[in-house]
Formats: sequence, C-alpha cells, structure tokens
Amino acid sequence: MEMNLKTLNAQAIASTGKTKKMGMSEDAQAIVFQMFTKNIYSNPIGTIVREITSNCFDSHIEAKVNEPVVIRKGFDKLANTHYISFIDFGVGMSPDRVENIYGIYFKSTKRTDNTQIGGFGIGGKTPLAYRRSTGFGEGEYDNSFNLITNYEGIKYGYVIYEGEDSPGIAELFQEPTTEHNGTEVRIPVLEKDINTFKREMVRQLYYFENVVFDGFVADENYKTDIEETLTNDYTIVMAKSFFFRGDDLLDNVHVCLGRVAYPLDYSVLGVDSSDYEFPVAIRLEIGEIGVTPSRESLNYSEATIKLLKSKLIAVKKEITEMLGKQYESIITLEDYFKVKNNFGELEFPNGQSFNVGSIIEQKDVDFSNFKYSFTKMPNDKQLFRLFFNSNVYGKKPRVSRHSWRNDDDNNDENSALTGSYDVLIDKSRNLLYSDTEIQRKIVKMAWLKEQHKTYYIITKKNIADIHLANVISDLFSVDDAIVDATGQPTVFVQSLIDMQDEYYEIVQRQCTDYNAVEVPQDFIDGRKANTKKLSEEFRKMTIPVKLFGGYRGTTRIKLDELFKLNVPIYYGLKEQDSELSAAEQIFGVLFNDDIIISHYDEYYHKFDQAGKKGIMFIRVAANNMKYMQYCQKAYPISTFKAKYIYRKTDQVTEYFQAQNFVSRFYNVPELYRCKGFMKLAPAWEKRISAIQKFIDKTAKKNSKSEWSNNKYIINRYFDLANLKNTKEQEAFIQTITDMEEMSELNKDTVSFLKVPYGLNDYTYEGFWNIAKQVLVF
Repeated sequence: MEMNLKTLNAQAIASTGKTKKMGMSEDAQAIVFQMFTKNIYSNPIGTIVREITSNCFDSHIEAKVNEPVVIRKGFDKLANTHYISFIDFGVGMSPDRVENIYGIYFKSTKRTDNTQIGGFGIGGKTPLAYRRSTGFGEGEYDNSFNLITNYEGIKYGYVIYEGEDSPGIAELFQEPTTEHNGTEVRIPVLEKDINTFKREMVRQLYYFENVVFDGFVADENYKTDIEETLTNDYTIVMAKSFFFRGDDLLDNVHVCLGRVAYPLDYSVLGVDSSDYEFPVAIRLEIGEIGVTPSRESLNYSEATIKLLKSKLIAVKKEITEMLGKQYESIITLEDYFKVKNNFGELEFPNGQSFNVGSIIEQKDVDFSNFKYSFTKMPNDKQLFRLFFNSNVYGKKPRVSRHSWRNDDDNNDENSALTGSYDVLIDKSRNLLYSDTEIQRKIVKMAWLKEQHKTYYIITKKNIADIHLANVISDLFSVDDAIVDATGQPTVFVQSLIDMQDEYYEIVQRQCTDYNAVEVPQDFIDGRKANTKKLSEEFRKMTIPVKLFGGYRGTTRIKLDELFKLNVPIYYGLKEQDSELSAAEQIFGVLFNDDIIISHYDEYYHKFDQAGKKGIMFIRVAANNMKYMQYCQKAYPISTFKAKYIYRKTDQVTEYFQAQNFVSRFYNVPELYRCKGFMKLAPAWEKRISAIQKFIDKTAKKNSKSEWSNNKYIINRYFDLANLKNTKEQEAFIQTITDMEEMSELNKDTVSFLKVPYGLNDYTYEGFWNIAKQVLVF
C-alpha cells in the first residue's frame, strides 16, 4: 500500500519565533503499544481474521505461488486448549525479518507495493488484541500467540506476548525441515469464541478466494447457517466496475479493497443510499483510497469521496447495460411475461441474481428480438381478457367473475387473484380449459365443485369478431380493421391470432382439460344414496382401515373422527393396494412425507395430525365404501394422479433430463473440467462452462437427492425412458462426447504425466506449461 508516513504535511510553516520538535515522554512507548494492541480495534476478532489472512495472501503474492491459504481449527491436547491457525506457503521469515520487520511496529515491506494489502506494519500483531481470561482472578488474561515459520530448510518457533512495557518475541525452537517456506500464526481461542471467529471469517473473508477451511466441522448441538456459509464453494463475478458474490453480506453497494469488504458511509458521500440498493462491491486497487490505521473502515478524504462518487456512477451504468443485454434474449410470449412480471431481475453466471428494476424503466428495454415487437404490448392480464373467456362455476367467490381464487385448504375467499401469467403457472389447480363449447353436465360440475369449491373454465375468443375491434384498437393503439374486404382477418389480426395460440399453449400446459375429466362411479353412486343426517349411534361405529405409510396392519377407526378430518383422503379397495402404496410413496418423494397421516390411536380415537394440514391414503373394505361419501374430502385413488402429479411434470422432467448426462460429464477426468484446462484451451471454456452453469442451476433449483434414489416410483408416473432433450441439452451431450474422445486421445500421454492434486481449486503453472505442449485438444 503506497503511502509516505514521513511527510504527513509538506506545507512550509513560517514563524518569527523559535521552533522545536515535539517529543514523547519516557513512558510514551508503553502507551503507544497499549493503543495499538488493545484500544484501536472495535472488533478485535474480526480484525485478526482480516489482517492475518491478508498477510497470508501478501506472502503468496511475494513468493508468486498459487497455493490456497489454510485456516485450521484444532485442539492442543498438551495445552488443553482450542486454537485457530492461519497458514501460508509463501516466503517464510528469516530470523532477521522476524526481529527487524515483524517485531517492529510501523515497519513494513509493503508500504510501496500496491499488489499487497498491508502497509501500516501493525496487522501481524493484531492477535495481541484478543484477550483470553486465564481464570486466575479478575482482570487476569493471556493474549500471547505462536509464530511458526519455515525458511530455507529451518523451522523456527516463536511466542509473541504482551510484556509489561511493550510486546516481546521469544524464540522457542529451531530445527531442520523439508517443508516448503511458509508461516503459521497459531492463536489459542476460548471455546465460547469459536463461533464468533467463524462468523467473522464469513464476513471478513467474503471476497477472499482460494481459502481452505480445515477442521470446522458442524456442531450438531450448535448448528447455524455459519457452517453452510464457511466454504469456498462459491464464485465471484468480476465485472468491469464491481464484484458480485451474493446478497448475504451487505444490501447496498460497498467497496472491495484488497479483498476486504467495507460498507460505504453514504451520508459522508452526500448521496442517497436507496439509489444504490445492489449487493455488489466496487472494484478498487490497493492504494486507490486510504483506510484508517485499524483498517476497519475507509478514510474519507476529499479525493476519496470524489473517486467513490464516480465509481458509484460507473457501477450503476454497467448494471443498466447488463440488464439491457440480458433482455435482448426475449423471443417468445412466455419470455416476455417472465420479464414483465419480474422486471429488473439481473441474472449472473454464478447462479445468483438481484433486482435492479429501480434504475431502469421498462420502456428503455430492448425487445427487438421479441417476435411481437411490432406492436405496443398490453400486460398479461389484459391479453388474457382479450383472448379468453373465463367462466366461474361452483361456489361463487366474492370477487369479479374474471378472477381466479387461490382456493387453498383454508378456503380464503379474500385471496382472489386476477388472471395473470404468474397465477396461471402457480395457482392453476382449479383452472380448466375447453376447446369446444362447454357442455354443462350436472354430475361432472357437481364433482368439480366438490373437488375445488370454485373453479374456472377457460375458452378461446374469436379474435376476428367485429365486436372486438374497439378493444383491439385501444389495447394496441392501432386503427387496422379486424377483417379485410374479402372477410379474412387482416395481417395484424392474424398476428394476434398467432399470439393467442401461443398463450393458449401455456393455458393447456398448466390447466386441466374439462372434456377429459372423468367422474368416479363412487361419486355418481353416492349422489343417489340417502344423504339424510347421520345418527349419533351411527357416528360412533368403527370400521377397519389400513393406513399407508404407517403400521402395516389394519386399524379400527371411529367414523365420526374420519368424517371430521378436514384433509384430502384417498381411498381404495384391497386390489388397489399397489396404487395406494405408490401414491403414498410418490407424494412423500415429490411433496412432503411429513404431512402424510399414517397413525391412528384407537384408545383416544385421534389421528396423529388430526385437524392439521395433511393427506391420507387408506384401504377400506368394499362394504364400507359407502361411508366415504360422508367424509369432507374423500376421493377415489384413481383421481390422485390428475390432481397432484401434473404439478411436478416440468420440474421432474428437467431434473432427469439433466441426470441423463450429468454423470457422463463428471466421469470425464477432472483434468479436462478444471479451470486450468479451460484457461489453457479457451475454445473449450465456453462449452464446458455452459454445462457447469446448467448443472449448478438445475441442482440448486431441484435439490432433491431423494429423486434419484426413488427413480423406480417416479418412473411409475413419468415416462423417464423417453425424455426428449432440448436443443441446449443436445449441445451439452455433444460437448461431453467430444470431451470423452479428447480424453481417449490423450490417455496414453496423461499416464506419463504427474497430474497435481486439486486441479479444480487452483492451477500449477509448470504442469500446464508441459500439458500445453503434449496434449491434443
């Protein structure tokens, strides 16, 4: 970090009197040391993590090595104490460097080097600011730590301690070693502080790459999200003006200086923080701006404020450009809906995203590749009302007849939703469509009412209907006639018909075909049965029932308890056991097996989840089938697939399509999948990165490891053997085939190479120089 501590004020001072340099009192040294070991840091543990890790990376830069820095948690049995070590494999320190550089406050080798993070000469002593109670009395503590360094074949061990007047360094040992040069800073820590160290590692090292955390095993008795976040399994996106890793550190634009994240004081900058609510870090080189001596915050000089303001403008501009470029890929009507309904969501190659809709208006987005860009586009709700009729049946909701209710188990009629694309995708279980004029069949409509209470049937309108002329003119701001002189639709209306057909394909994919609905015979018979009020004595009767998912035998259930159960009950006969068992299993795999009611207490006559949200699969005897009509939500098992499975079709299809080639990809030797190879062979980088991005995205979206383990039951409901790959997936498969062929061509050559361990984490320059000469790619 380039700085000049000698010329803090170069301004000449004129004086007519005598001048004299100011000095320090005899005990000033002790006071200064106290300041820089105890009192300067508001967050000692965070400072230790930041400063010692930064020193490790500086050592790697000085030694020009690409090894990862290791942060290790361990336990010293001899000392009976936990410790955390910060280990580098850089230059190491000679005894002279330990004594005359490391052992001197404000002495640094980095002050004129803008590639290294340090510069003040105090960071390496920060562990002295961490005070551990010794338990021998009030105010008694220990803050010593160990320095172990390998230098030119000799391992040196030191203890750094506070001392009465000033910190001291005592040599503990020196011995021959064959280990690589490098340094370990080992800090004893109290057990109660370990999780604080973990949290600070997550926060302070957020933008540090190539760090290995060793020994930080999750504690089941004290498990938080710390263990999940303390990992190197992430990617930092490096744009021109900013870094982006994720949205779990800071909500607003901040600074990344020498890998260290600093929040911005927007009040000092004189700008509104709400204009910069993006979780990205401004890219700055070391030395561009200053930090306070504690390195806990930025030093806001006039030059720094001016620079930061210009950087904020650059970040905002680049984000706007990135969003505009992202929207150039909009082609289909569904692409358009997704953008309009979630406008401003900026996607990144690392699978993360954030919304920037506040800095760009929809009118400024380039929709030039959109197939319907020739016209002013209404929103999805307006288009739906233009293209379709939506007739409501069953129990009439207390909303507009063109609205769709979120008919959940709570039957909340106030949660009405209009006919938007999002509703069509997410809330379509009570939506049906008909390609023909609706045939009102009393029994079918009664069955649908029992299933959904309120349901809607969607039909297409005739766009060429002359009565729609004014509506079309207003929506699209056009004056074209609906039909031409020959009575045929105009070119513009024909385009609208194409648009309607594309929208209808979405409707058909998400909704149920009304004409294909089959009413169960049990329902038909039940309507004919005597539905008079059941007597109290009748309700006290019990019948034998087998509950799937729990005890294998039968259980006698009181009819009254069965009738009061307000959850879906799917029932069948003994010969339908296989279908009932499969339905119970597939529901547990695709949805949630925790809500399957699988136990009934005969003594208390209670279900294990009675009254709660759940589902039940039961077998009843043929002569007891008649009682199912009195249950609140009892359905034949034959209806289960139509009611539940279709919801997961797209997700399951995508998951198993990926599985068909993911295993092949990972069977390709790591040599051809790692970053080093992609850097060596840029022609492969785009193809391999695209596969990895797809795999990561699919794994994150469908984190269902149990799906693969239960493929046999999923295959009963989905045709996994005949999945058709998309064009993108076919391209991935071709790339994998090419990679396999390349691997086979290089097999004999690679067998003579010593392939380094851990290729996917870092590269070995020497190995890749050789590989570049001998590999065929």
